[in-house]
Amino acid sequence: MIARKKKGPMQRNDPKAHRALNHLAKALFSSLLLGLVLWKVPVQTAWHHLRDLSLTALISIVFLSFAFPAVAAMRWRRVLHHLDAPSTWSPLLLDHLVASTYNMLLPTSIGGDVVRAWRCGRRIDNPAHAWSTVLFERLVGIIALALLSVPGLMMAPGAMRTLGWVVAAVVAGAVTILLVAPAPLRWAGKLLASRAPAVAGLGDNIATDLSGPLSRLAPRLETMLWSLLYQAVGLGILLVVAVDWGQSEALGAIVGGVPLALILTMIPISIAGLGVRESLFVVLLGKFGLESSQSLSLALIWLASSLLLALSGAVVIAIEGGGKKRK
Repeated sequence: MIARKKKGPMQRNDPKAHRALNHLAKALFSSLLLGLVLWKVPVQTAWHHLRDLSLTALISIVFLSFAFPAVAAMRWRRVLHHLDAPSTWSPLLLDHLVASTYNMLLPTSIGGDVVRAWRCGRRIDNPAHAWSTVLFERLVGIIALALLSVPGLMMAPGAMRTLGWVVAAVVAGAVTILLVAPAPLRWAGKLLASRAPAVAGLGDNIATDLSGPLSRLAPRLETMLWSLLYQAVGLGILLVVAVDWGQSEALGAIVGGVPLALILTMIPISIAGLGVRESLFVVLLGKFGLESSQSLSLALIWLASSLLLALSGAVVIAIEGGGKKRK
């Protein structure tokens, strides 16, 4: 008999090693893109744009930064209401803040969603409602962001209009998942029924929510309106800056380019979109006539807003952790 050769360390299929390499590749890619942006764009000029912002603009940026998760929490509360899973607004807001922290720390765009669904699921009678509502509002939110990108595509130069295919693919993917998700969830539930009954039951309950109450027109339309408001508040953070600069062309660039940049940033090739987002802001907003230094300033303001929410979420985690210790 011929003895089988043992597989070496590099031949084994090690999921942990694969994830570590994937995370490392994303970190390197983020660093490379960010370094390229900082090398190409006059950073000192971008800093001057930020330094010259008025106190009114800075206060407005902070206010709108917190209005962002506040609107998201209200949207989530309304989706839960459609499942007869009432929840107060403030705990959902805290869930969003904590999720912001994890989104900054984890090398994935859905880590925060998982955390907030888990937190909410511990408070309501049926934890599946937390997971199904998070999935539902995430998909509808992607469609809303794509709709906001349509004016930019219509105003964009000819070559940029090819991005319309990317937007169309994102919308098609979100709609497809929204419509067909119940079927694969139930199929997976049957496969896992004997091995992991808890997970199988959760999947089946999520499928029931998506194909039942959340399949009606009323929750879909209402969630879409809340999502449009949510995205508009996010754009408002940057529109405040354009108004403070007194530049009408910056307003058009933000409305036209930022939604496209945010859609493309969803591609999971970096850590928290770092580097990709800044590059896309410089490139796409530049196509609408905005100086690269101003585009970088807007990207840094967006990053600062995200960091502010992440820091707030870290404070929530620390306070909750301290409260548990005292108990």
